[in-house]
Amino acid sequence: MSINKQLGVLKVGFVFMVMICLLAGQILAREVFRGRMLTERAPIEPPAVEILIEVDSWTSPEEIIQFNEVMARSGVEAFLDLFKATKKGVVRFLYARGYNLTIHMAQVQPDESGKKKIILVFRREPWSQGTQLGTGRYYFMVMELKLNEKGKGEGRFYEDAQIKFDVTNGRVYLETYGISPKMIPMIQEVKKK
Repeated sequence: MSINKQLGVLKVGFVFMVMICLLAGQILAREVFRGRMLTERAPIEPPAVEILIEVDSWTSPEEIIQFNEVMARSGVEAFLDLFKATKKGVVRFLYARGYNLTIHMAQVQPDESGKKKIILVFRREPWSQGTQLGTGRYYFMVMELKLNEKGKGEGRFYEDAQIKFDVTNGRVYLETYGISPKMIPMIQEVKKK
C-alpha cells in the first residue's frame, strides 16, 4: 500500500473515531428519568402511562436572562419564537398512542435538605392522540419533579401553565395553572453505568 493510501486510511479512521467520541459524549451527557404518570382517562385510555424524560442540557441563568430580555424588548411573539427554537431534550410517553414533547426549558433547583426540584417547560400541545386541549389561558405546559438525594420522587404535569422568571437568580418557576395537574406518583433518575 502506498504512503498516500495509508494516509487516506488514517484520515478516515481519525474522522470516524472523532465522530464516535462526539456521539458517545452526547449520549453520556444526557440525564434520563423514568416514571409513571396517571392519565385520568380510564377506561378509554390506559389509567397510567410510562414516561421517559431525556434532558440533553440544562437551561442556564444566562439563558433565563436572555428570555426575559427578549420578552421585555420585543414582545410575546419574539419570545415564543426563541422559546420554540430552544431544545433541551424530550419527554416520551411510552404507549401506543403517546407523542414526544420537546423540552424547551429545563432547570434543576436544589434545596437546603439535599432534595432537588426539576422544572421542565414545554409548548402547550397535545401529548397523546386522545388529548383535547381546550382553549387555555396560557402558552405552556410544565412538568415539576421533586427528587430525594437518591434520585427518586414524584411529580406533576400541568397542561395549561403560566411561567415566570426570576432574573436575579436566573430561574424559571411555575406561576399558575388553569387545569388540575396529572400526577406522577413515581419518578426515578436513571443512573449512568
